[in-house]
Amino acid sequence: MTRGTNRRRAVRIGTAGWPIPAPLRGTFDGPGSLLARYGRLLNAVEINSSFYRPHRRSTYERWATEVPEQFSFSVKLPKEITHQRRLRDCDELITRFASEAGGLGGKLGAVLVQLPPSLPFAY
Repeated sequence: MTRGTNRRRAVRIGTAGWPIPAPLRGTFDGPGSLLARYGRLLNAVEINSSFYRPHRRSTYERWATEVPEQFSFSVKLPKEITHQRRLRDCDELITRFASEAGGLGGKLGAVLVQLPPSLPFAY
């Protein structure tokens, strides 16, 4: 808890992606897409595919409608920004990514930044 408040931080439990292996699909039963069924049991997920390719804003918006209100998506920043451009001259790419992922609305949680090991740490 934060000092001076009664607010508690939400604990988020999820996986990288929501494919459900065939032997476990009975655990995630019920109607709806794999994501909808996943969202009934877990409250967070990482969208790792955004690292490899962009998704339309409408895709993010659809995903947001398939899960409960308190669900949270962590979205990985594209590798074009982190690995190819190495965080340089990528304002337009970041703006595009933010606009697309913004389709998640209030369900957008963390933005994950995976850096290449060869990128030197400088401050």
